[in-house]
Amino acid sequence: MAIHYSPSPDTVACGRTGSSLSTTGEKEQVSCKLCLRSIEKEAAPAVARRTPTLAELRAAAKAEKAAAEQVKAKPAMSVKAAWQQRLQELPGRNRLPRGAARQNFV
Repeated sequence: MAIHYSPSPDTVACGRTGSSLSTTGEKEQVSCKLCLRSIEKEAAPAVARRTPTLAELRAAAKAEKAAAEQVKAKPAMSVKAAWQQRLQELPGRNRLPRGAARQNFV
């Protein structure tokens, strides 16, 4: 005979009813497969995957447009200065631009 999981005296996790059901509140002693599945579903976190709403898409596009406008508003730099700035923003100590001076890190 299967042992069912009962979180409260009135209900059984698998939904079966009857006065002859053997129930327990301890999850380790449960042998009913339906009760075990319902226990696993309770323990598993609910992953909600959904598509973004139209309002969220519009807000993201607006934020990207504002960021692009800020980039355009920067003063014009020479190609060499822009390249040096880009290399300095990269992580690591070996991203310095090569020049006439001796380079410490390669």
